Amino acid sequence: MAKRRIVLIGYRGTGKSSIGRALSKKTGLGYLDTDQLIEDTTGKKIPQIFESEGEAGFRDIEQHVIARIPSGAGIISTGGGAVIRPANVQMLRMNSIVILLTSDPDVIYQRIHRTDRPSLTGLSPREEIEQILSERMPLYRSAADIVVDTSMTTAEEAALRVLDKIENGICDPQKRRELFASVIKTDIPSGEKIHLKRISDDRDIFLYGIFGYPCMHSKSPGIYNRLFADYGMPAHYTWFEHPDPGAFLQSLPNTGVRGLSVTIPHKEAILPYLDEIKHDAESIGAVNTVLIQEEEKFGFNTDWKGIYRPLEGTEGDTAVILGAGGAAAAAVYAVSMRGFTPVILNRNRDRAGHLARKTGAETGVLEDIGKFHPDLVINATPVGMGSDPNTPIPPSVLHPGMKVFDLVYTPRDTPLLQAALAAGCSVIPGTEMFIHQLAEQFRILTGIETPVFRLREMLA
Repeated sequence: MAKRRIVLIGYRGTGKSSIGRALSKKTGLGYLDTDQLIEDTTGKKIPQIFESEGEAGFRDIEQHVIARIPSGAGIISTGGGAVIRPANVQMLRMNSIVILLTSDPDVIYQRIHRTDRPSLTGLSPREEIEQILSERMPLYRSAADIVVDTSMTTAEEAALRVLDKIENGICDPQKRRELFASVIKTDIPSGEKIHLKRISDDRDIFLYGIFGYPCMHSKSPGIYNRLFADYGMPAHYTWFEHPDPGAFLQSLPNTGVRGLSVTIPHKEAILPYLDEIKHDAESIGAVNTVLIQEEEKFGFNTDWKGIYRPLEGTEGDTAVILGAGGAAAAAVYAVSMRGFTPVILNRNRDRAGHLARKTGAETGVLEDIGKFHPDLVINATPVGMGSDPNTPIPPSVLHPGMKVFDLVYTPRDTPLLQAALAAGCSVIPGTEMFIHQLAEQFRILTGIETPVFRLREMLA
């Protein structure tokens, strides 16, 4: 493992301080505890800070202290709530490998119930542990590279386990070479083939990728890799074009793959192979983001937020969704959250009906669009992608006052958007959906909030 900081995160009672000191002794690296730095900076104990400044004031001090930590190699243990602020995660991830320490809630209770830390919830100690763990665990998972359970270990044993994971790399080199060999056989750019061969034996780089069939049209690799460089993350993002979600996921253990962006046609087919699915993705019935930690795979849907956010300020009653796949399901969810009545139109009426049974939306075929007089039309089909000159609906049904949102983002000015502008409609290009969903996806996969304007600049 290259010389990077080792950052320990996790709830109180998981052993961050004692394990951090043990790691410092074993490695000879300096050790910093953010809670101790806060007390040294303020001259107050943490309970006193909470009493005088409240939690918000404490978090401000904590963020200031984290910002002053040197970027060189060392051991850092953080307060349990440091991950609440994405700015902290961004600073802690720079030139670091982040270790999440976990413990059974009963073990945590036994370790901390006699401490003088103030309650954050007003609940009993056991109930507070359960609630805060439930709230923070998604944040911990996003921010961490490696997970170590400390329920049944001493600080010394846990430190050795951390070092073993770091010193032996984050993957099995042979498994990684096998994965790269299959990727290189696909139609990825020649420069990417050269790069993968160069890093095939590098056990310190985490992998991410766009997973679909096809997926070579995706612009995600270029953007992700620029972001990884910006935030000092030891990671690389590539294309994973494979027809079978189950077989592909079975090939990933011990390869160092930590996250996937999922695209057509796998957003629905991948569901049975995941260990946990977030409630909005479950409601939509489609996943476009998979976070992988150890052997566990967590599914999310950021597509709906990529549709929801650009629609801010859009008014109307009826929204027609063209298509009935995973992107259409996300669009139905998003427009419903915006107060529209969704209508699903698809070339195959039975497929539209299947989606409608989950959502309660009205359905029809594409030719029925004129019957519904929509205020908003969202194209969730691939029609118009790449060099396809077609539009999913006849331009004659478009009229002034209608808003048209095409989720296709390559090209930016799709045939549908060109026809909509010619008809006097207002339009939202698919790049907006892509940018907003990617910002949310990057936060889930890394714990870092990247500004939307930065992503927009990258696509310009």
